[in-house]
This record gives sequence, structure tokens and C-alpha cells, in this order.
Amino acid sequence: MKATPFADRPTFTSRDVRAGCFVCNGTDPMWTGGNAQGVAARHHDASGHATWCDVYMGVRYGEQAPDARQIDIEDAISASARSGGEPDAAPLPVPDAPAVAAASESAPKGRSVETRRRMPRGAHGRKPENTHAHL
Repeated sequence: MKATPFADRPTFTSRDVRAGCFVCNGTDPMWTGGNAQGVAARHHDASGHATWCDVYMGVRYGEQAPDARQIDIEDAISASARSGGEPDAAPLPVPDAPAVAAASESAPKGRSVETRRRMPRGAHGRKPENTHAHL
């Protein structure tokens, strides 16, 4: 059997379905997803209401080429790491230098939204350089 030339072509499809009832909800969707069209039809059959369904289907052939600039950045970082040097464009911070925020930036206060557990005793949202070890 001879393979067709497009057999190895990467193809990606997506479908977005929204449906509703003009009587119950106007033009705002009531149902979304793969079953929306069927639910709209069933709602019409059961109630006699005028229903609607909008279907969007997207098809993409092939894959987008990677950004060459990103590869250049990654190559520069790995080359710098192999040579043991520091990157030319981003000097490493001096560990003994005090951390000073720029005038246009403000430091976050309190716990971050992602923090679900309590902070260790004594920290309570303070910067590490402002906390003192309790002996």
C-alpha cells in the first residue's frame, strides 16, 4: 500500500460549541461543550422553544517553527555555564550587597495568595533582612 504524501502531516483541530434558547435565555449561551448542540435540539423538542447553536471549528496543519531568538538565548546561557563565566548581558548580584528596590517598584506586603500554610514563627511576612534570629 502506497503512503499518501500528507499521511505524516501533523493536524490539530479544536471545536467550540455554544448553544442557547431564545425564549429562556435570549442570545446568551446556556450550554457549552460537545453536547451543547444535542441539548439545544432536545430542549426544542421538549419545550417547542426556538433554540440556537454556534459551532466554531479550528484546524491547524503543521507545527509552528520555534523562535530562533529563544534558541540563541538558551545556547548563550549553556555556553556561558560550560565556560564557567558569567553571562555578558546579566551580571550576577553581589551576595554582600543590600537589596534595594527601584523607586518605581514596591515590595509585596504580607502573605502571597499562593501561600496556604502559615509562615514559620517569627517571619509573618517580613523581609528576611529585617527579621532577627530569636535565640
